Amino acid sequence: MNDDQIVAGLRHALDTEVQRHQLEDRWPTIEQRLRREPKRRAMIAAIAGAILVVAAVTIPHWLAPGAHHPPVKPTPKLAGRLVVAGQIRLPKGSSLNLAVGFHAVWATGNGVTYKIDDRTGRIVRTIRTPGVVAAYCSSDIAAGAGAVWVTYGCRGIYRIDPRTARIVANLRVPDAGAIATAGGLVWVTDNSGLLRIQPRNDRIIGKSIGVGPGGWALVPGAGALWVTSYGAGNEEIFRVDLATGTARPLANPTITDVGAVGAGSLWSSQVERVNPATGKTIAANYVPGAKAIAFWKGSAWALTLQRTLVILRINPATNQVTGKPVPVGAPPPYVDEPVAIASGPTGLWVVDFYRSLLFHLVLRAR
Repeated sequence: MNDDQIVAGLRHALDTEVQRHQLEDRWPTIEQRLRREPKRRAMIAAIAGAILVVAAVTIPHWLAPGAHHPPVKPTPKLAGRLVVAGQIRLPKGSSLNLAVGFHAVWATGNGVTYKIDDRTGRIVRTIRTPGVVAAYCSSDIAAGAGAVWVTYGCRGIYRIDPRTARIVANLRVPDAGAIATAGGLVWVTDNSGLLRIQPRNDRIIGKSIGVGPGGWALVPGAGALWVTSYGAGNEEIFRVDLATGTARPLANPTITDVGAVGAGSLWSSQVERVNPATGKTIAANYVPGAKAIAFWKGSAWALTLQRTLVILRINPATNQVTGKPVPVGAPPPYVDEPVAIASGPTGLWVVDFYRSLLFHLVLRAR
């Protein structure tokens, strides 16, 4: 085969591939170089021919529908199984409010707040916080933004130094109720709505944010603060921007509350998973007696009240309950007995309010 035949064959092959796959026609450049360097044109033609062979095999495969998508990975197995590592007896009258942070678990009691070592499970300090769990006034607790924050007696907020476990400030906020930390700020509800507190100087910043008529619950996550309003029996859910404080109601919500945030979703206390952008349900599990939920170690954990308090694990990859139920606590005398669940670096923490017990649960190798 002479040079002219090689060139003609090469051009024909390139034209065919260009038309088939709508590629840019590079023949003029190749032809120009072949004429410019006659001594190397045979070698260039051979290399170009090899490239064409590879292109003819790989390009159709690359352009095939779905061929460029990564292979579907198998669903990863969930690590470990949940077991009860210990239990702590709290004094009678302890409330159900829990917070985890600063290497400790913080639990409110009747006029006191307990600091519990999150590794040994021992109460290391009892802090007098008068007014906590007062009649007709809810109290709440949060750990973050450099301190532990406890609302009390519909009158204010205690600021506790997590290192010394001493009250270092008393913020006067009438009707202070639910409290949370997010975005470097402290967020607390009062009779007007939602307030922001700057922890550097303990001062309220900006105006009150309208988030429904009352009875609030606050859950930070997914770059926002999620506020559930239970006021007047008409539940509403708001997404509050952490930077601007702008509150927007969740569009077309199919849940009545937000109990946890994880795996890119909102989770209700009734074990419903919701898209935070659309408010639509992604998955729902019918779990009898579901009371509260937490997201920890890549799974959702539902605290349910059946014959006893039990914890169920929900795998976000399948949206199904997986593994065996883990019992905690004893059968309470009332169906509406309050419960609480919180998570932290060393495990899950569950309050058995009826027996005044705090359970510590961890994941252990199967």
